[in-house]
Amino acid sequence: MSMNVLLFLAIRVLHVLLAGVWLGQVFFVTVFLVPTTFQPGPARGQIPIMTALVRRGLPAFMASIGGTTILTGIYLFWRFTGGFDPAVSASRAGMAFSVGALAGVIALILGGSVLGRGVKKMAAIGEKAASAPEAQRGAMMNEMDALSTRIEATSKIVLALLVIAMATMALGHYI
Repeated sequence: MSMNVLLFLAIRVLHVLLAGVWLGQVFFVTVFLVPTTFQPGPARGQIPIMTALVRRGLPAFMASIGGTTILTGIYLFWRFTGGFDPAVSASRAGMAFSVGALAGVIALILGGSVLGRGVKKMAAIGEKAASAPEAQRGAMMNEMDALSTRIEATSKIVLALLVIAMATMALGHYI
């Protein structure tokens, strides 16, 4: 087996594994973590959890997983199309991979611009709210509630986009 084939196979395995980790993380966050931590009222646990997740680097980790998945996907698409040949790109398989790629890129953009920034902002507000006077704390909690609503809605969109990406990538060669 040539080095080119081994490189291709290694990148393909990396791409599939990273996509699975990315989808799994978003699924866990969307289905379990967000609904549990973003409960309204005194039972909410978003302040300490969001702060801990930001300190441990979750937003950067998820961005790196998504970004690396996209980069390896670009290489795989380039290889599949023989250097982005328009005729191959316009085939059913090429279009399926393109739809999946577009869904993945949009998911990455939304994940970084809305989810990553929102979680970081919530963590910062949460740290300030702990020592803020009572009069200011109410306004901070209202801002966190608005952020949590936005994060919850966006995480569902990102999850749907990643499911579309995974499905089209899995079926692309068979369409």
